Order: sequence, then C-alpha cells, then structure tokens
Amino acid sequence: MAASTTVFSLSPVLGAKLGDTGVSTPKFPALTVVFGNDGHKYLYGKASEAIGSITTVKVGAAGSLSDDSGSAGWTANVPGGLAVGQYGWVKRTTLA
Repeated sequence: MAASTTVFSLSPVLGAKLGDTGVSTPKFPALTVVFGNDGHKYLYGKASEAIGSITTVKVGAAGSLSDDSGSAGWTANVPGGLAVGQYGWVKRTTLA
C-alpha cells in the first residue's frame, strides 16, 4: 500500500496535508498530533535515519523517527520516504 497524498487533518489543525513529501524545514513542531479524515491519529516528526514511504517506525521523546521493523504501531505516510533530517507525518497503525 502506497503512502496517501489525499488524507488531511480534521482537528486540532484543519486541512494539513498528511501525505506531503518530507521537508528539511519543519512546517509544524515535532510531536504535533492531529486526527485525519481517515480516522487515524498522525504525528509530525524528524527522521533520525532514512525512512521508507510505508516503513513502520518508532517515535522518540523529541519526535525523532526511526525504523522499527514492524512493531511500533506507527507507519510512515510520506511518498518517497524521508531522508535523514527531514520532517514528515507518521500515522497510528490502528484507528485512533
């Protein structure tokens, strides 16, 4: 399943595109949490290592994102993935 580019936030920030590609300059503070129109919780973070577009990740205390090989409960939602130091959204694997 490919990362989604059509999911957007409903609250507390309205309309943020949760499938945007990674960026080097943050658009939101790390650890920002929003709820998407697909029923999932999303979290904004910074890649501490290369992250694939649908890699399962773990989230560090300061919002760092790293590969977790399937057990962390968060999935990257970034087309093309994230390079080290880029910011992007990850979604809670289960519904919020």
